[in-house]
Amino acid sequence: MKYFSALLLFALTISLFSCEDVIEVEVQNTTPRLVIDAQFNIFTALEAPRLEGGVKLSMSANYFDEELPVVKDALVTITHLNSGLEYPLLFDESIGMFVPNKIDFLTDFNSKYELKVVYKGQVYRGNTNFVPVPPILKAVQGTKTLFSGDETEIILSFQDFSERDDFYLYDFGQDIYRPIEDRFFQGEEFVFSHFYSSDEVKVGDLITIKAHGVEEQYYNYFNLILTLTDSNGGPFQSLPASSRGNILNVTQPDNYPLGYFLISESDQKQLLIEELK
Repeated sequence: MKYFSALLLFALTISLFSCEDVIEVEVQNTTPRLVIDAQFNIFTALEAPRLEGGVKLSMSANYFDEELPVVKDALVTITHLNSGLEYPLLFDESIGMFVPNKIDFLTDFNSKYELKVVYKGQVYRGNTNFVPVPPILKAVQGTKTLFSGDETEIILSFQDFSERDDFYLYDFGQDIYRPIEDRFFQGEEFVFSHFYSSDEVKVGDLITIKAHGVEEQYYNYFNLILTLTDSNGGPFQSLPASSRGNILNVTQPDNYPLGYFLISESDQKQLLIEELK
């Protein structure tokens, strides 16, 4: 008993004297994997269709690493499977992505597309379609608020496609996203509100709201990413270890990549925030 008491006293003494010491937590290193963020958002309503996105390649990092190592020395192509034509993508240093020199071949709703990435002797492949999106019919400022009373309401609407099950991703800027499925309004006009907090927008701000068509697998994938990242930092700022998408390593399947290959038809509306009475 005396021996136990002495040990306890010694432990308490050590704790008291070391309470201000910095605690170093050893985090187990994970095996780096190739991250393939291959998202093409094509705004077709413009006189000249515009592309946002491309193929961003990086290596996965440990949890506390602030940046993902960028990969520039890969071979990247996209094949239009109906025609069999293969289009190379070149690395653009200004945006840190691989992009095609033209985008007209990406806007065929009737064809599948295959992404191919060759890096360090391993071949990665993924398939997708060009997914349509209905145009944003309305984007106006509303007068309702939520909890704090100083939120800004934006009212939006679009006409859903009637002949298919559809999935959409709305991007409100500042890494704020809303995945939408048409289960309860298929073929109908859908009206909904989004609320910005006072920290996110103020009077005089010009906001841009974007809509993207996505496939069901990506809708489920994105919802998982939002859950795992708690909606902070955007879906590809810090990819969780389980964020496997629709891209496979055909050379060494166990060395699977992270990320997703998606080609979306996109639309956008801009709105100036006003002081409403």
